[in-house]
Amino acid sequence: MKKTVLALAALAAAHGAFAQSSVTVFGVLDTSVIHAQGSGPNGGSRTQMSSSGNSFSRLGFRGTEDLGGGYGAGFWLEAGLQSDSGGVIPTNVNNQLSGIQASSFGFSRRATVSLFGPFGEVRLGRDYTPTFWNTALFDPFGTGGGIGSNHLYFVGQGGLGAYVGTRASNSVGYFLPANLGGFYGQVMAASGENVDVEGQPNVHDGDYVGARLGFRAAGFDIAGSTGRAQYASGDLTLSNLGVAYTFGPGLAVVGGLKLMAEYHQDKLGQREGRGGLVGLKWPVGPGMVKASYAYYERDALVAGQADLASAKMALGYEYLLSKRTSLYATVARIHNDDGTSDSLGGVPTTPGRPATGTEFGITHVF
Repeated sequence: MKKTVLALAALAAAHGAFAQSSVTVFGVLDTSVIHAQGSGPNGGSRTQMSSSGNSFSRLGFRGTEDLGGGYGAGFWLEAGLQSDSGGVIPTNVNNQLSGIQASSFGFSRRATVSLFGPFGEVRLGRDYTPTFWNTALFDPFGTGGGIGSNHLYFVGQGGLGAYVGTRASNSVGYFLPANLGGFYGQVMAASGENVDVEGQPNVHDGDYVGARLGFRAAGFDIAGSTGRAQYASGDLTLSNLGVAYTFGPGLAVVGGLKLMAEYHQDKLGQREGRGGLVGLKWPVGPGMVKASYAYYERDALVAGQADLASAKMALGYEYLLSKRTSLYATVARIHNDDGTSDSLGGVPTTPGRPATGTEFGITHVF
């Protein structure tokens, strides 16, 4: 009888623990058709289907467990998808060129386990770097694959092409608690996990440190971040500052209008780059108008030559069919200074000549 009572008690305790846990399956499928056009004798054109024009396509699993006393544990697994082809987004196991793995399915966008409570949150695994958050959150188009996406991220030295421009593997992160009167922030350290042998050069390849601090209150939001990754070919440093203001919903025509701006500075080895962005998101009808202007310049590859610079203008509208499904359209144009050939949609343009593009797509969130 005692054994039966003990077994029932154990089963009830297990059921209670399970009841305090939660697991969610979530995702986004975003597919679009892009027409991009270069110009000049070396310019080309292409119409193609693409993924993540409005929001990143992804599949994820996340969960939390209540540990009692205001403490909890959680996990997050998120895989990047190419919704136009069924492909996956590559990951990087050591934050270096040698660590890129592109052929197999994996949770390349995020793979973390964490403990949280009144102290904040400690998070371990592959996660977003502090500097990425400003680039993503202070641009109306974000950093997806669409033609309107953040110019500083796509052509800057510390953006899409950098191994830690978006995420870092083997990281330990700390996030401030949410009850600090509007202040928020994080710090991160990540390792390249090289073997430390006496006399071995470049043992710190892929090591990263970064931090972000912000303040949010009454429609106003400002955040600054900085990060540094060590590489044998030259260290990467990146700093940015973002600011945004959202007008209250009751303010007639401008109700809900969100204005935003970002300043960006990077350095790869001895080559420096800098730029800025202004933009807006404006609720109009059953959807959202998005617009941005961004300018970026970096040092010439050869000393004494003019800096390489380009500017991008983008305008779009997202039409909400429901809370989960939307249609969107975007037009964009890049103006290149002499010697610069920044393009749209991977279509080449002649140095010093513009590039243009249009995009139509659908986003479904589940």
